[in-house]
Amino acid sequence: MDLDLIKLLEESGFTGKEARVYLALLELGQGNVTEIAKISDLKRPIIYVLLEGLIKRGYVSELLGRKINTYQATDPLVILGQLRGITRNFSEMLPILRTLGNKSGKKPKIRYYDTKEGILRIWDGEMNNAKEAFFISSYQRIDDRFSGKIDEWIKKARKGIIKSGFRHLISDSPYEIELAKKFMAVNQTVRILPELKDSHMDFTIYDNKLAITSLEDNPFIVVIESEELVRSMKPLFELAWEKGKSLEK
Repeated sequence: MDLDLIKLLEESGFTGKEARVYLALLELGQGNVTEIAKISDLKRPIIYVLLEGLIKRGYVSELLGRKINTYQATDPLVILGQLRGITRNFSEMLPILRTLGNKSGKKPKIRYYDTKEGILRIWDGEMNNAKEAFFISSYQRIDDRFSGKIDEWIKKARKGIIKSGFRHLISDSPYEIELAKKFMAVNQTVRILPELKDSHMDFTIYDNKLAITSLEDNPFIVVIESEELVRSMKPLFELAWEKGKSLEK
């Protein structure tokens, strides 16, 4: 195998063994585990594990309707597109990241997730269990990306699993307003800010954390844990809240 290509893929986020499997499939066009093993010089059991990870990340697909499990590598342009997406996301976050240093010497904790599982882990595992949370977001973006998730949250709030009293600031689209009424029925507080219709990201302050979520083509969430940052950002959130209009049930 071409060592330069393996190195290039490693620099793009692949492990060495993942790179071997991916390159083997590119060479084969499509192939089963036995064929991949011959080209990649890897054992069959590890290839199954590697394929599972590559499929989850969208770099390999399994061909349906075959008697023997057969796989195909995704076009390398997909890798390039994801790398560009990560670069764009990082560029958008850069101004915030550069302001995170503080005089106390305590560095903020920063976590970044770009998988569905990672985003949901933050939403369900942290935000919904917070003492208080303030969301500037779009229900429609969430529902488009994670169908049924909002209904699930409303049911949990009705049962008391999710705390009441969370605040939500949303745009004035009819879709958002209809969902807002469902949230208000379970004691969530909602206000309308028309200017948010041009926003493409969601922002949440909960406990001592600020979360920034993008649900565009390359979804991601950045969670910044910093008392100082949250103290600095809260007044801006409150200004937006004061400008928002109350919504009648």
